[in-house]
Amino acid sequence: MIGVGQNINRNRLSTSWWWISAVLISLVLIAPLSVIAKSLISEPGEGWELISELLLADYIRGTLIMIIGVGALTLIFGVGSAWVVTVWEFPGKKFFSLTLMLPMAIPTYVMAYGYSFIKYDVRDPLMIWIREHWGPEVMSQSTEIFNHFLAILVLSFALYPYVYIAARIGFAEISGAYIENSRLLGRGLLRSMFSVGIPLARPAIVGGLLLALLEVVNEYGAMTYYGIETLTTGIFVSWTDLGDKDSAIRLAGVAMVVVFIIIVVERALRGRAKYHAHRASYGNLSGPTKTAIGSFIAFTLCAILLLLSFVIPLLKLTLNAFYGWREIDLWGLVSGPLSDSLLISGIACGVIIVSALIVTYAKRLFPNILMKLLGKLCMLGYAVPGAVVAISVLIYFSDIGKLIGTSSNDISLTRIMFTMTPIGLIVAYAVRFMTPALAPIEAGMARVSSSMDEASALLGRSSWGGFFRVHLPLLRLPLLGALIVLFVDVLKELPLTLVLRPPNVETLATTCYGLIQKEERIADGSLPALILIIAGALGVLALHGLIRRRTVY
Repeated sequence: MIGVGQNINRNRLSTSWWWISAVLISLVLIAPLSVIAKSLISEPGEGWELISELLLADYIRGTLIMIIGVGALTLIFGVGSAWVVTVWEFPGKKFFSLTLMLPMAIPTYVMAYGYSFIKYDVRDPLMIWIREHWGPEVMSQSTEIFNHFLAILVLSFALYPYVYIAARIGFAEISGAYIENSRLLGRGLLRSMFSVGIPLARPAIVGGLLLALLEVVNEYGAMTYYGIETLTTGIFVSWTDLGDKDSAIRLAGVAMVVVFIIIVVERALRGRAKYHAHRASYGNLSGPTKTAIGSFIAFTLCAILLLLSFVIPLLKLTLNAFYGWREIDLWGLVSGPLSDSLLISGIACGVIIVSALIVTYAKRLFPNILMKLLGKLCMLGYAVPGAVVAISVLIYFSDIGKLIGTSSNDISLTRIMFTMTPIGLIVAYAVRFMTPALAPIEAGMARVSSSMDEASALLGRSSWGGFFRVHLPLLRLPLLGALIVLFVDVLKELPLTLVLRPPNVETLATTCYGLIQKEERIADGSLPALILIIAGALGVLALHGLIRRRTVY
């Protein structure tokens, strides 16, 4: 009896460690974002009064213009290409179904550099001609309109795969009988897309659009490259150029309000309607194209989109790197930014994956309201721009350090840890990218029957034994998928890394941005940009292979 009691106590102790660890991890991920709420209710400084009067309206206007423009184009590119690839049979269909995902591997700021050959400013002949004929005011407006249009186009090329992938999944779940009935009523494939395809796939499409719009709000590199003022660029101006922490954190609060509005609108667009698919007819959407003209049109549309969104920027960067390879310090690139990127991304991915496993398994062991709420709150950081996360993490832990105590130089020990070492950067990555890890792990763990936990307990295994012997082996594919997505996201992240990177640490993202944007050394910056694209493309291909193993695509 004593042995049985000891085993029960041991099992309770091992189980409680999961709960304690999950709560601590959740608090670390959630607490920094409270800085935003605290700043909004505190008394504003003089700097904020000037910014709110002179610049805030321009920041909000620029952000809304980019959200509306990119949202419209990503819908057109993503839904249109997904429909063509799903319902039409044409030469190269399998090739395009994969390659149209590849622009996701190109960071938005790198995509902007890839189209540097058509960037216009006041020194260009066309702008000079406009100034001579219509005056400097019209020239300034023309430059602004052109740069906004080009930025919208470039960001749409980089972000439409979010909508494309979501629409592909949504269209794949529609019964072929629905489309056939639409065709019998005299509607062509184009009209069937609007009357049948989009309404039935609306939840998936809107979900993909939400991710694209969140990336627009987060964007910094491409916005500064085209000289567009948004809330994110305003945060950096206030933080780095003006040294106004109060204004930066208040702009972060406004950015969070914009993100919240986007999420609310997305939920409203989904509505309360239920969407059901006829499972017996999955995969029956596509059929042979009736005419050679239809086949040619489908091929041409996909080829043009792939050319503009992937081939042209990749070719441009490759040519720049080739022409400037003599000036590139290859060893310095490999031993510096490449090594730093791989090391920091690897550590961040490991920390995030382990944290996600602990939180998810604790929710399974303790399926109460508290754990479910903490799990949802841990995903909040993904909806917050990277610059906001970075500033929140830095300010929060600096304040914690001041409460604990300061050194002789009156500098918080915690602040030193979070600015002189990669600790702050790793924590910020965890806050920002916990959702891509939690979502697939939770989905994978939900497929494990609770009877397997009961069987493991009857065999005398503790919660640790059940986790390592039962759950972990069954989560191999979800873990690998989460790891791929995380690695690519961390590798590409720019605003967060710019704020929190330690001294003398350069990643591929910051190196590419610094060389091309700040120093205008396009040839030198093209090689790290190419490495980013190659790493992202390999991640997309690996993810596509995992999807094919789990579903019939």
